[in-house]
Parts: sequence; C-alpha cells; structure tokens
Amino acid sequence: LPQFADPARGSITVQMLFLGGLFIVSSLIVFAAVAWFAGYIGEWLQRSDGVQVVMNRIAGMVFVVLALRLAVSERQ
Repeated sequence: LPQFADPARGSITVQMLFLGGLFIVSSLIVFAAVAWFAGYIGEWLQRSDGVQVVMNRIAGMVFVVLALRLAVSERQ
C-alpha cells in the first residue's frame, strides 16, 4: 500500500482514483501553459527579423563546427 493511501480514510480504490485524477488535471494545466508559452515565443521569434538573423548565424556556426569535426576525425 502506498504511503499516501490511508485505509482509515475510506476505500483505497476511491483514494487512488481521486489522486490519479488530480494528477491528470494538474498535468493538463501545466502542459497547456507550457504549450501556450511555447506558441507565443515561437510567434515572436518568427516575427522578429533580428532574432532570425541571430538564429541563422548560430545555425551556420553549428554546421561549420560539425564540418570541422568531420574533417579532422580519424576513420575507425
């Protein structure tokens, strides 16, 4: 029996269903907030020309670093 289930407080099945439902509702609220925030930030990033330039430069640097690592790597 889990520590948070107390037989003195009634049916264990009802307690577990209630706690499971509470977990699902709280998870739904948190995930919905994260999704909304990510959508808001995504729209902002797409509208901002300056951010687009910075992201393109960062992506270019990542590809250059990957190419350099590939060029100097030894064959195994």
